[in-house]
Amino acid sequence: MTAAAHLRIATPSAPGAVAIIELVGEVEQALARLTGRPAPRAGTIVLRNLDNVDEGVVARVADEHAWIMPHGGPRVVQQLAQRLAAGGVQPLFEIDPVAAFPEASSHVEALALAATARAASPLAVDLLLDQPHRWEAYFAAPPASREGLDAIRARSALLNRLVTPPLVVIAGRPNAGKSTLANALLGREGSITSDQAGTTRDYLISRLDLRGLVVNWCDTPGRHETDDPIEAEAIDLASSLVARADLVIAAAAPGIDWPDLDRSADLHIDLKADLPIPGGQRGGPSGDLRVSAATGAGLEALAGAVMERLVPQEARRHAGPWLFDDRILDAEA
Repeated sequence: MTAAAHLRIATPSAPGAVAIIELVGEVEQALARLTGRPAPRAGTIVLRNLDNVDEGVVARVADEHAWIMPHGGPRVVQQLAQRLAAGGVQPLFEIDPVAAFPEASSHVEALALAATARAASPLAVDLLLDQPHRWEAYFAAPPASREGLDAIRARSALLNRLVTPPLVVIAGRPNAGKSTLANALLGREGSITSDQAGTTRDYLISRLDLRGLVVNWCDTPGRHETDDPIEAEAIDLASSLVARADLVIAAAAPGIDWPDLDRSADLHIDLKADLPIPGGQRGGPSGDLRVSAATGAGLEALAGAVMERLVPQEARRHAGPWLFDDRILDAEA
């Protein structure tokens, strides 16, 4: 056995067509043991039986780096990881980027490629690939002329939302149309919609791509007094999500006023904008945007407003470097 080989599951835990199990270190014996055949040479890709668990592709990226690519069922991945562990391969949360990307010409480029691989938002890709050039220029400049690290960190905290999806919570009273909006943005029925108060008895989170920014969109139960203990618990849980959300959207609709929240909403939207207002006027202030999930009016404007509040254009277009990984600073040491 060798304890010098390590593995990382490089694909999400959800089922998929193909999974990737990444190996680094002394991979020769680990691959031979798993496949029952000599390990492929560095730079080659082969099809192998994987210990009778599955048949998959083995790519020997470098002498000490390989990818095992079986079918993407969670049980298949679990069994292969167990077989590898039984042979002494230890799990890792993250593979050293320099080992994972031997083609990188610098430490910063390896970190950028690793960040690109895990970035959720398409908007992150071009920005990340430009970072080696930006950091090279930054380190080459005289210290007195460099942008301060505090300013870089503040901008980077916003840009990091392009890598790790921020949490967006929408809150409103029953029947405001939150679930219908979520379905319209999602493009399918991920939330249950009805005219009956309390239809959404739990919070639902969907991964949405809003003009290139991927967010975790949380559709919460309508906020109201209820004697239903399950619904009340769901409303309390939603309140905790509101407290830690990166962006809170308050929703109202014709005849339905704004919800009472424990924190100020970052964005107010009028839903069901295609419907007439009962009695000609609704109480409470008008929102920042009018949106109709039924007609699609205002959906693009909503996506743009969410983008601007979470990752402002000023940060996205800034020519300075992005500290997407603190290990970048080690490059100058």
